[in-house]
Amino acid sequence: MKNIFQTAAWVLIFTWMAEGGERVVYVTTLATSHTHVGQNHTLSGLFYQTPGDSAWGFMARPNNRVYSMDAYLPSGGRILAMATHTGVQQSWDGGKTWKTTSDWRMTEVSVIRFAADNPRKLYAASPYGFYKTTDDGCTWTAHNNGLDNPDATFVTALVIDDSRPGRLLISTEAGLYESDDDGEHWHAGTLEVNHVRTLVQHPRNPEVWLAGTEDHGLYRSVNHGKNWQKCDSGILHATFYSIAFDPSHPDTLYAGGFQTGVYKSSDGGKTWKQFFSGLTSLDVHSLAVDPADSRCVYAGSTAQGVFLSQDGGLTWRNHGIAGGYVWTIKILNYER
Repeated sequence: MKNIFQTAAWVLIFTWMAEGGERVVYVTTLATSHTHVGQNHTLSGLFYQTPGDSAWGFMARPNNRVYSMDAYLPSGGRILAMATHTGVQQSWDGGKTWKTTSDWRMTEVSVIRFAADNPRKLYAASPYGFYKTTDDGCTWTAHNNGLDNPDATFVTALVIDDSRPGRLLISTEAGLYESDDDGEHWHAGTLEVNHVRTLVQHPRNPEVWLAGTEDHGLYRSVNHGKNWQKCDSGILHATFYSIAFDPSHPDTLYAGGFQTGVYKSSDGGKTWKQFFSGLTSLDVHSLAVDPADSRCVYAGSTAQGVFLSQDGGLTWRNHGIAGGYVWTIKILNYER
């Protein structure tokens, strides 16, 4: 328990963030094997650490099922939001206190994102569609116009296009959908497969996108989503939950999913190699690359917590959060 929830570590990291620290690794979990001191509640929710640390701090309620999190980057880690099984929870003091800002109509929220230039505007998604607030979560409105297929409201990922203001993309059970007016209206994308699980945009070239699917493998677009091609050279699996670019060398990518271990591509997703040395769980639900050190790659498993590679994904070792059913790993860079 001492390695998981340490008051001293929490104070140091909060002070570091408040002073404008550079990077924080966040991990969201649906369950772990740890219990809260003096209670029978599972210590599950939002964990964090600075790269290079071995101990994990913990935020929020001890029995939370947290699917994803986000931070308003200019706040230096003070303004945070979580997508949880009970709705959206927000913090304005670096995670010391939290408030549920959604009501009974929003449950099993899977995705949360801040608008890049407005801390009061957030986007959220769930099995029931897409939601938006422009007043710090005081009111949320559903925007499902155009999500006419019954499976289209089951949203699994949301990406804000870095190059086109107002353009959003979501992955759903019915495939990809796009909006050009900040989520007010939606239309079907051109990727003609269903059960899309993850979607990512190239960190430097906004024309390049990759998508991971259930049962259909990986797809790549090099013209802003107008056309998609399957990119499965070297891949032996069909279900992928996570794709991560190396921010420093974006021709390097990692992908993971059901019983896949970790696949790595060094040519922008054209060809892939599988690596699993040291992984005691091959179910990988989330991946993240340290933007300051490309050798450090994090993988979140669906039963055995976090794994860390310090040689660019070639070998792995367990990195804590025992028994963790990890849903999302995110490394946020707070500029000084």
